[in-house]
Amino acid sequence: MPFTPLRFQSALAVGGVALMPFVLMQFTFAHAGKLVTMHDLAGGYNAGTLFLVPVMLVSTLLHFFLIAQMSIEFVRWARKPGALRAFLSDPAANTGIFSPMVALGMTVNVVLGPVAFFLPEFSEQVPTWVAFGIYPYALLFLALGAVSLVVAKTWFFRGGQAVAFNFNWLLDVFAWGMVALAGAGITMAATDAQIARWASILTLCAISVGLFIYGVKGLYLLVSQLLQGANPAEPLKPAHFVVVPINCLFAISIYKIAGYTDKVLGVNLAPIAFVAIVILFATAAFWILFCLVAFRDWFVHQFTKPDFYPSQWGLVCVLVGLEVLAVYSHSNYFASPLLLGFSYLSSALAAAVYTFVYLKFTGLIKPVKLVQA
Repeated sequence: MPFTPLRFQSALAVGGVALMPFVLMQFTFAHAGKLVTMHDLAGGYNAGTLFLVPVMLVSTLLHFFLIAQMSIEFVRWARKPGALRAFLSDPAANTGIFSPMVALGMTVNVVLGPVAFFLPEFSEQVPTWVAFGIYPYALLFLALGAVSLVVAKTWFFRGGQAVAFNFNWLLDVFAWGMVALAGAGITMAATDAQIARWASILTLCAISVGLFIYGVKGLYLLVSQLLQGANPAEPLKPAHFVVVPINCLFAISIYKIAGYTDKVLGVNLAPIAFVAIVILFATAAFWILFCLVAFRDWFVHQFTKPDFYPSQWGLVCVLVGLEVLAVYSHSNYFASPLLLGFSYLSSALAAAVYTFVYLKFTGLIKPVKLVQA
């Protein structure tokens, strides 16, 4: 299949699956250090950990494998004369260029989470390494800003070309949310006050820019669909679920930055953090229910088919977003065995859905070709 930057979503989705067990253990398991590690599970393995640890290990390894593979493919593709320019000039498809940035932002979170879990010695050195990580993070932030401007021009100055936008149009918002989350993680992990301050500034900028674009484009998409009332094509239906991981990214970013401002600046933003977690969790749950009802025929008749299209990765990201929001809600606001049980269930379901979509993505599950007589 020809290369497209959307192939990076395979790495993004499995990175999310790797984070799910880590977040669950970080907030619900007792641990000695700042981050939970394998040492904290010594002598305490049970059915839950025997499930969570292998899922996290396999997903982490696959994430780095896919990041390397897709990066090599991207460089080869970008070197082809006119390939990148033609892709960026297409306003209906060029949001796909944000997929590599979202995936690389996820890599930062995988390093700060699952990698630190499996390498306890590295976990202790995370604050030191974060001081060096601020530089590539700043470059990622600047690159995202530059690409956002380049791509935005094609949406506003189309030379009369009509474009029907869909929810894949929010991939840039997804990228800003992922960069915000990575920055919030660096802010909280850094022990150097100067590094933490710069990371927090970049994070607040990413949150502000991302939420602004989210509000404008989200409102446009909702109004557009209400006015047109058209039923989206089958490959576009799963794209509606991108709203859920976006909500999760901004909610957790705001929560972490609120913790930093309270600890370092003495500014209590706990009410904003509460709204970010609980309200966005409720909004995400409502949106999922709405989409499940609206697209129930797609789940029954289309998802089980061997045909692959990139928007199917969004189903994994939905489960990742919901699980993270559920864990944060359980550990900070509403301790409930239902939320905890849902976190385990969603982790298992995300691993299963990813496996199925990945098999279709790699061609191990192929559409049946009809043989003409």
